[in-house]
Amino acid sequence: MENKIKFSCAAEGVFRASILTLIVLVAYSIITSYLTASMKVTSVFYIVITLVSVLYGSVYAAKKAGEKGWLMGIMVAAIYMIVLYLVKVVGGGSTSIGMREVVRMALALGIGTLAGMLGINL
Repeated sequence: MENKIKFSCAAEGVFRASILTLIVLVAYSIITSYLTASMKVTSVFYIVITLVSVLYGSVYAAKKAGEKGWLMGIMVAAIYMIVLYLVKVVGGGSTSIGMREVVRMALALGIGTLAGMLGINL
């Protein structure tokens, strides 16, 4: 019983990360409707908000679980990235996975792992 993984904590972390992403993307959309932003800036912004959201969700999940922070972080990052991929596909995006997506996933998993370890120690 003690080795049971707390999936509900990871699910809450993913939910909180998704809400943070949604709020920031709506704010960014409003800002860019009045100002112009280049594709390079937008691309970097998407990566940064992804990593910040994974960081927040992983810290929350690990702190709530109280154990196995690195595992909580990996779970939050992986599920979050799968959700983002599914939203992209349902929204009419390409189903192909390129180098950009692989790098984004690797960064998210790395940040999630470190953030989970940080969350345990807060």
